[in-house]
Amino acid sequence: MSKPFYALDDPNVRGVVLGNEAIARGIFEAGIAVAAGYPGTPSSEILETLAEIHHYYPTFQIEWSTNEAVGFQVALGASMCNARAFACMKHVGLNVAADSFMTATYAGAHGGFVVLSADDPNCYSSQNEQDNRHYGLFSLCPVLEASNLQEAKDIVKYAFEFSENFQSLVMMRTTTRLNHARGDITLGEIQSFKNRTFQFDNDRARWTFLPSNARIQRIKQLERFELLRQHSNQFPYTKLEIKDGAKIGLISSGIPHAYAMDALRALNYENKVSILKLGMVFPQPEELMRELFENSEKIIIVEELEPFQENFAKKLAFELGIPIEIEGKKYFPRNGELDLNKVVEGLSKFLDVPNPYVNLHVDTSKLNKASPRPPVLCAGCPHRSIFYALKLIEQKMGKKFVYSSDIGCYTLGFYKPIETIDTCICMGASIGMANGIAKLHNGPVLALIGDSTFFHTGIPGLINAVYNQNDVFVIILDNSITAMTGFQPHPGTGIKITGEPGIKIPLESIVRGAGIAEDHLWIVDSHDLEQTTRVLEEAIPLKGPRVMIARHPCSLFERRTQKDKKIIPATINEDKCNNCLLCIKNFGCPAFTLINGKVAIVEKDCTGCGVCLSICPFGAIEQKS
Repeated sequence: MSKPFYALDDPNVRGVVLGNEAIARGIFEAGIAVAAGYPGTPSSEILETLAEIHHYYPTFQIEWSTNEAVGFQVALGASMCNARAFACMKHVGLNVAADSFMTATYAGAHGGFVVLSADDPNCYSSQNEQDNRHYGLFSLCPVLEASNLQEAKDIVKYAFEFSENFQSLVMMRTTTRLNHARGDITLGEIQSFKNRTFQFDNDRARWTFLPSNARIQRIKQLERFELLRQHSNQFPYTKLEIKDGAKIGLISSGIPHAYAMDALRALNYENKVSILKLGMVFPQPEELMRELFENSEKIIIVEELEPFQENFAKKLAFELGIPIEIEGKKYFPRNGELDLNKVVEGLSKFLDVPNPYVNLHVDTSKLNKASPRPPVLCAGCPHRSIFYALKLIEQKMGKKFVYSSDIGCYTLGFYKPIETIDTCICMGASIGMANGIAKLHNGPVLALIGDSTFFHTGIPGLINAVYNQNDVFVIILDNSITAMTGFQPHPGTGIKITGEPGIKIPLESIVRGAGIAEDHLWIVDSHDLEQTTRVLEEAIPLKGPRVMIARHPCSLFERRTQKDKKIIPATINEDKCNNCLLCIKNFGCPAFTLINGKVAIVEKDCTGCGVCLSICPFGAIEQKS
């Protein structure tokens, strides 16, 4: 089998890649020894691409860690051994790793250490939009950002050298639009460190954060930061271009910089605006900014989410005594991601010139529009049958349960027709929140959590429930994969990121080890509706901490990995069907549809799971003969 383009050992060759593949290539070219992290959109493909490269060049070690904190700690430990190390996560994953991250920035790096934070403006697959540039400010960690795919590869490669030169951790900030873009890059040289010795740096005072050591490391951190501030003016991927006669200055970075350049061309202003493009977004290049201020009458800052650069620029201008108008969020939104239309609109207002796109507006009010469709669980999803069984028990008991959910496919149970999700905050919080709700709420309190998420941060919440004897019923929805982020393995699968066998960690062993009594632990097949409802009827009225593991493989993953499996789809017996629509209104499998006002099943969408055969009160759903 031929190597993928990003795995070629052939510098100067050009090819098309995904943004995350470009980043992975840059990391590989840097000569890393260890890469670790936890899957999370939009970052997941970075480690997956590195794992594919590993098949051809097993010169480094790579793993999916149980969560982002562990992934960061793995990379930190490798850096302590003089290795180039990489930790990868989405923006909210850095919250999980923050305890280690904030202290590790005191000590800095020994071998080059880069942590990538993939931010998600517009919450495409996240619970918030947080702007992780603030983590750089908070921790005094330099933050780098690229505005195209070639830069993404080159900057992340350079970041390891930069990290070693300054003995500093480095954060690489990306956004969804960069991670998931496609474009062409030119490959570079693959660096090799064959003569480098990987031994733990036995500097006990540097790595052991007793208060006496931390105070000393804090001083060193501040000294290191001063060097970083000075160097930011010479950072090779930061560029200042002063245009003759220009009265306007523009500051931008990342994908917004690309939009800003296109917008200036659309407005015929590309030669009338001086440009400061930031490759290092923190610490900022104060001398270059001063030069821009002194050569401009007004400054506009184009950035996504928070006014990070805008606030700094206003502060710097005040401290320098330069009376200059600086604007940003007055013209660009603080929520959602930017696009070319938004940037053209904002710049046209700031420059007080006509927006050339206004007359191109198309009135869509008279166009036929598709009905809005909320995201739904896949056909044959094992989570749907659990939700359906829970609704049946609710009706039978005449009580409304509280459902404390977690992050995963099952969070889609919030939408119609399922509507069984009441809370969802972050990874692992379902059991923790259920502990608190159960102390006060008069009624059944259930915590819903996936298998990968349980390994990630669910275990402490379960231990807390056992220790404090809180009345929490935990349902672990075990579909045997990390489904929502792209079918990554986890400790419960026994498969490592490289595809090699690892050690399979049974969920039930952990649950028992956490102190759940045998008569308060049940394991069911999610697709066995009769067994599931029977167990729920037994378990829900009980008191104290208890766990049900609802186990069945993800239907989509089964289809991809078991292509030879014969599927016997369900069909509607029209003689028995009275069109009550219970299958659509209550069960909601997307394989069901209406054709000429009558219930039908889209055969190509049906997975043949058979669950729907037991939900019809008239026996009108049958397996196709």
